[in-house]
Amino acid sequence: MMEEARKKAQALTEALPYIKRFKNRFVVVKLGGSAQDDPEILKSIFTDCQILLAVGIRPVIVYGGGRKISGAMKESGRSARFIHGQRVTDAAAIDIVARVLCDEVGRELLGLLREAGGLGFLLNGRDHAFLRAIKKTLPEAPGVDLGFVGEPVAIDATPIHNAFEQRHWPDGKERLPLIAPLACGCGRESGVLYNVNGDTAAAQIARDLHAEKLVFISDISGIYRDKNDPAAIFPHLDRREVMELVRGGVVAGGMIPKVEACVFALEGGVDKAHIVAGALPHALLLEIFTISGIGTEIVLERQQP
Repeated sequence: MMEEARKKAQALTEALPYIKRFKNRFVVVKLGGSAQDDPEILKSIFTDCQILLAVGIRPVIVYGGGRKISGAMKESGRSARFIHGQRVTDAAAIDIVARVLCDEVGRELLGLLREAGGLGFLLNGRDHAFLRAIKKTLPEAPGVDLGFVGEPVAIDATPIHNAFEQRHWPDGKERLPLIAPLACGCGRESGVLYNVNGDTAAAQIARDLHAEKLVFISDISGIYRDKNDPAAIFPHLDRREVMELVRGGVVAGGMIPKVEACVFALEGGVDKAHIVAGALPHALLLEIFTISGIGTEIVLERQQP
Protein backbone atom coordinates (compact mmCIF):
# COMPACT_ATOMS: atom_id res chain seq x y z
CA MET A 1 0.00 0.00 0.00
CA MET A 2 2.77 2.42 0.93
CA GLU A 3 4.72 1.57 -2.25
CA GLU A 4 1.64 2.23 -4.39
CA ALA A 5 1.11 5.59 -2.67
CA ARG A 6 4.78 6.47 -3.21
CA LYS A 7 4.50 5.74 -6.95
CA LYS A 8 1.40 7.93 -7.22
CA ALA A 9 3.17 10.78 -5.44
CA GLN A 10 6.20 10.36 -7.70
CA ALA A 11 3.96 10.49 -10.79
CA LEU A 12 2.35 13.72 -9.59
CA THR A 13 5.76 15.22 -8.84
CA GLU A 14 6.99 14.34 -12.33
CA ALA A 15 3.84 15.82 -13.89
CA LEU A 16 3.98 19.13 -12.00
CA PRO A 17 6.43 21.00 -14.29
CA TYR A 18 4.36 20.02 -17.34
CA ILE A 19 1.12 21.08 -15.67
CA LYS A 20 2.61 24.51 -14.98
CA ARG A 21 4.09 24.85 -18.46
CA PHE A 22 0.98 23.80 -20.39
CA LYS A 23 -1.63 25.69 -18.36
CA ASN A 24 -4.12 27.45 -20.67
CA ARG A 25 -2.39 25.94 -23.73
CA PHE A 26 -4.17 23.86 -26.36
CA VAL A 27 -3.53 20.18 -26.97
CA VAL A 28 -5.12 18.92 -30.19
CA VAL A 29 -5.93 15.20 -30.09
CA LYS A 30 -6.73 13.32 -33.31
CA LEU A 31 -8.69 10.12 -32.71
CA GLY A 32 -7.81 7.42 -35.20
CA GLY A 33 -7.51 3.72 -35.87
CA SER A 34 -9.57 1.12 -34.06
CA ALA A 35 -9.47 3.26 -30.90
CA GLN A 36 -12.31 5.34 -32.32
CA ASP A 37 -14.43 2.21 -32.76
CA ASP A 38 -13.93 0.95 -29.20
CA PRO A 39 -16.24 2.65 -26.67
CA GLU A 40 -14.11 1.67 -23.68
CA ILE A 41 -10.92 3.11 -25.20
CA LEU A 42 -12.78 6.28 -26.11
CA LYS A 43 -14.12 6.70 -22.59
CA SER A 44 -10.59 6.24 -21.24
CA ILE A 45 -9.31 8.95 -23.61
CA PHE A 46 -12.16 11.25 -22.62
CA THR A 47 -11.33 10.65 -18.94
CA ASP A 48 -7.75 11.71 -19.67
CA CYS A 49 -9.14 14.84 -21.31
CA GLN A 50 -11.15 15.60 -18.18
CA ILE A 51 -7.94 15.41 -16.16
CA LEU A 52 -6.25 17.81 -18.60
CA LEU A 53 -9.16 20.20 -18.18
CA ALA A 54 -8.96 19.93 -14.39
CA VAL A 55 -5.34 21.14 -14.40
CA GLY A 56 -6.00 24.02 -16.80
CA ILE A 57 -4.96 22.45 -20.12
CA ARG A 58 -7.30 22.84 -23.11
CA PRO A 59 -7.83 19.62 -25.09
CA VAL A 60 -9.45 19.78 -28.53
CA ILE A 61 -10.66 16.53 -30.12
CA VAL A 62 -10.65 15.87 -33.88
CA TYR A 63 -12.36 12.69 -35.04
CA GLY A 64 -12.92 10.82 -38.28
CA GLY A 65 -15.29 8.15 -39.47
CA GLY A 66 -13.76 6.39 -42.46
CA ARG A 67 -15.08 2.92 -41.68
CA LYS A 68 -18.62 4.12 -40.96
CA ILE A 69 -18.61 6.31 -44.07
CA SER A 70 -17.59 3.31 -46.20
CA GLY A 71 -20.33 1.24 -44.53
CA ALA A 72 -22.96 3.91 -45.20
CA MET A 73 -21.81 4.19 -48.80
CA LYS A 74 -22.17 0.43 -49.22
CA GLU A 75 -25.66 0.48 -47.70
CA SER A 76 -26.66 3.13 -50.22
CA GLY A 77 -25.39 0.96 -53.07
CA ARG A 78 -22.25 2.98 -53.66
CA SER A 79 -18.69 1.69 -53.46
CA ALA A 80 -15.80 3.66 -52.01
CA ARG A 81 -13.23 4.76 -54.56
CA PHE A 82 -9.75 6.04 -53.75
CA ILE A 83 -7.11 7.74 -55.91
CA HIS A 84 -3.61 8.08 -54.41
CA GLY A 85 -5.12 7.37 -51.00
CA GLN A 86 -7.78 10.08 -51.36
CA ARG A 87 -11.47 9.15 -51.13
CA VAL A 88 -13.26 10.37 -54.26
CA THR A 89 -16.33 12.26 -53.03
CA ASP A 90 -19.11 13.17 -55.45
CA ALA A 91 -22.27 15.16 -54.63
CA ALA A 92 -24.15 12.15 -53.25
CA ALA A 93 -21.14 10.98 -51.27
CA ILE A 94 -20.55 14.34 -49.55
CA ASP A 95 -24.12 14.19 -48.22
CA ILE A 96 -23.36 10.75 -46.76
CA VAL A 97 -20.06 11.98 -45.30
CA ALA A 98 -21.77 14.95 -43.64
CA ARG A 99 -24.57 12.83 -42.21
CA VAL A 100 -22.25 10.15 -40.81
CA LEU A 101 -19.68 12.55 -39.34
CA CYS A 102 -22.02 15.19 -37.92
CA ASP A 103 -25.24 13.37 -37.13
CA GLU A 104 -24.06 9.86 -36.27
CA VAL A 105 -20.42 9.68 -35.15
CA GLY A 106 -20.48 13.09 -33.48
CA ARG A 107 -23.59 12.24 -31.45
CA GLU A 108 -22.11 8.89 -30.40
CA LEU A 109 -18.96 10.63 -29.17
CA LEU A 110 -20.97 13.20 -27.21
CA GLY A 111 -22.76 10.33 -25.46
CA LEU A 112 -19.52 8.55 -24.58
CA LEU A 113 -18.05 11.81 -23.31
CA ARG A 114 -21.04 12.23 -21.01
CA GLU A 115 -20.52 8.68 -19.73
CA ALA A 116 -16.93 9.66 -18.93
CA GLY A 117 -18.21 12.59 -16.86
CA GLY A 118 -17.64 15.35 -19.39
CA LEU A 119 -19.58 17.72 -21.61
CA GLY A 120 -18.86 18.58 -25.21
CA PHE A 121 -20.19 20.23 -28.33
CA LEU A 122 -19.79 19.55 -32.04
CA LEU A 123 -17.97 21.70 -34.57
CA ASN A 124 -17.74 21.19 -38.31
CA GLY A 125 -17.93 22.98 -41.62
CA ARG A 126 -21.58 22.19 -42.26
CA ASP A 127 -23.24 23.69 -39.21
CA HIS A 128 -20.72 26.29 -38.07
CA ALA A 129 -18.37 27.13 -40.96
CA PHE A 130 -15.61 26.29 -38.50
CA LEU A 131 -13.12 24.58 -40.81
CA ARG A 132 -12.48 26.20 -44.21
CA ALA A 133 -10.94 24.60 -47.27
CA ILE A 134 -10.23 24.90 -50.97
CA LYS A 135 -10.76 22.17 -53.53
CA LYS A 136 -7.93 19.63 -53.38
CA THR A 137 -5.88 18.78 -56.46
CA LEU A 138 -3.23 16.12 -56.91
CA PRO A 139 0.06 17.36 -58.40
CA GLU A 140 1.01 13.74 -59.09
CA ALA A 141 -2.21 13.18 -61.06
CA PRO A 142 -3.02 16.35 -63.06
CA GLY A 143 -6.54 16.46 -64.39
CA VAL A 144 -7.90 14.00 -61.82
CA ASP A 145 -11.03 15.32 -60.12
CA LEU A 146 -11.53 14.12 -56.56
CA GLY A 147 -14.91 15.80 -56.34
CA PHE A 148 -15.77 17.39 -53.01
CA VAL A 149 -12.41 16.76 -51.37
CA GLY A 150 -10.78 19.77 -49.75
CA GLU A 151 -7.45 21.04 -48.50
CA PRO A 152 -7.90 22.91 -45.19
CA VAL A 153 -6.60 26.47 -45.11
CA ALA A 154 -8.03 28.11 -41.95
CA ILE A 155 -10.37 27.82 -38.98
CA ASP A 156 -12.67 30.17 -37.09
CA ALA A 157 -11.02 29.89 -33.68
CA THR A 158 -13.68 31.89 -31.81
CA PRO A 159 -15.90 28.95 -30.77
CA ILE A 160 -12.84 27.05 -29.56
CA HIS A 161 -11.74 29.87 -27.29
CA ASN A 162 -15.31 30.35 -26.09
CA ALA A 163 -15.56 26.66 -25.24
CA PHE A 164 -13.11 27.02 -22.38
CA GLU A 165 -14.69 30.13 -20.91
CA GLN A 166 -17.12 28.88 -18.27
CA ARG A 167 -19.17 32.06 -18.49
CA HIS A 168 -19.93 31.24 -22.12
CA TRP A 169 -22.25 28.39 -21.03
CA PRO A 170 -25.48 28.80 -19.02
CA ASP A 171 -24.38 26.16 -16.48
CA GLY A 172 -20.88 27.62 -16.13
CA LYS A 173 -19.16 24.35 -17.10
CA GLU A 174 -16.40 23.89 -19.65
CA ARG A 175 -17.06 21.84 -22.77
CA LEU A 176 -14.73 19.85 -25.00
CA PRO A 177 -14.87 20.70 -28.71
CA LEU A 178 -15.43 17.59 -30.86
CA ILE A 179 -14.49 18.46 -34.44
CA ALA A 180 -15.38 16.60 -37.64
CA PRO A 181 -13.05 16.99 -40.66
CA LEU A 182 -15.80 18.49 -42.79
CA ALA A 183 -15.03 21.93 -44.23
CA CYS A 184 -16.84 24.75 -45.99
CA GLY A 185 -15.44 26.37 -49.09
CA CYS A 186 -13.82 29.81 -49.21
CA GLY A 187 -14.56 32.80 -51.43
CA ARG A 188 -16.40 31.79 -54.58
CA GLU A 189 -16.68 28.28 -53.14
CA SER A 190 -18.60 29.56 -50.11
CA GLY A 191 -21.41 27.16 -49.23
CA VAL A 192 -19.65 24.15 -50.77
CA LEU A 193 -18.90 21.28 -48.39
CA TYR A 194 -15.60 19.44 -48.57
CA ASN A 195 -14.48 16.13 -47.15
CA VAL A 196 -11.04 16.68 -45.56
CA ASN A 197 -8.41 14.19 -44.42
CA GLY A 198 -8.69 14.00 -40.63
CA ASP A 199 -4.95 14.11 -39.95
CA THR A 200 -4.51 17.14 -42.20
CA ALA A 201 -7.47 18.86 -40.55
CA ALA A 202 -5.99 18.23 -37.08
CA ALA A 203 -2.66 19.72 -38.15
CA GLN A 204 -4.35 22.86 -39.53
CA ILE A 205 -6.38 23.27 -36.34
CA ALA A 206 -3.26 22.85 -34.18
CA ARG A 207 -1.41 25.47 -36.24
CA ASP A 208 -4.21 28.02 -36.08
CA LEU A 209 -4.67 27.53 -32.33
CA HIS A 210 -0.90 27.84 -31.75
CA ALA A 211 -1.24 24.56 -29.87
CA GLU A 212 1.41 23.27 -27.52
CA LYS A 213 0.95 19.72 -28.81
CA LEU A 214 -0.67 17.69 -31.57
CA VAL A 215 -1.28 14.07 -30.49
CA PHE A 216 -2.30 11.33 -32.92
CA ILE A 217 -4.07 8.41 -31.23
CA SER A 218 -3.32 5.43 -33.46
CA ASP A 219 -3.30 1.63 -33.63
CA ILE A 220 0.48 1.66 -33.35
CA SER A 221 2.65 2.87 -30.50
CA GLY A 222 4.81 5.21 -32.56
CA ILE A 223 7.29 5.13 -35.45
CA TYR A 224 9.00 1.75 -35.52
CA ARG A 225 12.74 1.32 -35.86
CA ASP A 226 11.95 -2.10 -37.33
CA LYS A 227 8.51 -2.93 -38.72
CA ASN A 228 8.99 -6.52 -37.51
CA ASP A 229 9.57 -5.37 -33.93
CA PRO A 230 6.68 -3.17 -32.71
CA ALA A 231 8.32 -2.90 -29.30
CA ALA A 232 11.24 -0.92 -30.76
CA ILE A 233 10.11 2.61 -31.53
CA PHE A 234 11.85 5.93 -31.98
CA PRO A 235 11.05 7.87 -28.79
CA HIS A 236 12.22 11.20 -30.23
CA LEU A 237 12.74 12.49 -33.78
CA ASP A 238 13.09 15.86 -35.46
CA ARG A 239 11.76 16.98 -38.84
CA ARG A 240 14.94 16.11 -40.75
CA GLU A 241 15.18 12.65 -39.22
CA VAL A 242 11.56 11.73 -39.78
CA MET A 243 11.60 12.81 -43.43
CA GLU A 244 14.75 10.73 -43.95
CA LEU A 245 12.78 7.75 -42.61
CA VAL A 246 10.07 8.48 -45.18
CA ARG A 247 12.59 8.67 -48.01
CA GLY A 248 14.24 5.47 -46.79
CA GLY A 249 10.98 3.56 -46.70
CA VAL A 250 11.03 3.02 -42.93
CA VAL A 251 7.91 5.18 -42.69
CA ALA A 252 5.53 3.99 -45.40
CA GLY A 253 1.89 3.54 -46.37
CA GLY A 254 -0.69 5.16 -44.15
CA MET A 255 1.97 6.51 -41.80
CA ILE A 256 3.28 8.94 -44.43
CA PRO A 257 0.32 11.38 -44.35
CA LYS A 258 0.33 11.22 -40.55
CA VAL A 259 4.01 12.12 -40.40
CA GLU A 260 3.54 14.84 -43.02
CA ALA A 261 0.72 16.27 -40.90
CA CYS A 262 3.08 16.31 -37.89
CA VAL A 263 5.71 18.21 -39.88
CA PHE A 264 3.12 20.66 -41.25
CA ALA A 265 1.96 21.43 -37.71
CA LEU A 266 5.52 21.87 -36.42
CA GLU A 267 6.42 24.21 -39.28
CA GLY A 268 3.36 26.28 -38.33
CA GLY A 269 4.49 26.82 -34.75
CA VAL A 270 3.17 23.79 -32.85
CA ASP A 271 5.79 22.88 -30.26
CA LYS A 272 5.64 19.08 -30.46
CA ALA A 273 3.75 16.32 -32.26
CA HIS A 274 3.20 12.83 -30.89
CA ILE A 275 2.06 9.43 -32.15
CA VAL A 276 0.77 7.05 -29.45
CA ALA A 277 -1.25 3.83 -29.21
CA GLY A 278 -4.83 4.34 -28.10
CA ALA A 279 -5.10 0.84 -26.65
CA LEU A 280 -2.55 1.65 -23.94
CA PRO A 281 -4.44 2.88 -20.86
CA HIS A 282 -3.91 6.61 -20.21
CA ALA A 283 -1.58 6.92 -23.21
CA LEU A 284 -2.43 10.61 -23.50
CA LEU A 285 -1.43 11.40 -19.92
CA LEU A 286 1.70 9.28 -20.06
CA GLU A 287 2.91 10.99 -23.22
CA ILE A 288 2.22 14.51 -21.95
CA PHE A 289 3.17 14.26 -18.27
CA THR A 290 6.18 11.92 -18.16
CA ILE A 291 9.79 12.53 -19.13
CA SER A 292 10.18 9.36 -21.20
CA GLY A 293 6.68 9.28 -22.73
CA ILE A 294 5.30 6.12 -24.33
CA GLY A 295 5.15 6.95 -28.05
CA THR A 296 7.13 8.86 -30.64
CA GLU A 297 7.66 12.58 -30.09
CA ILE A 298 8.52 14.72 -33.12
CA VAL A 299 9.98 18.23 -32.92
CA LEU A 300 11.05 20.73 -35.56
CA GLU A 301 14.72 20.71 -34.58
CA ARG A 302 16.65 18.99 -31.83
CA GLN A 303 17.89 21.31 -29.13
CA GLN A 304 21.65 21.62 -29.09
CA PRO A 305 23.24 20.27 -25.89
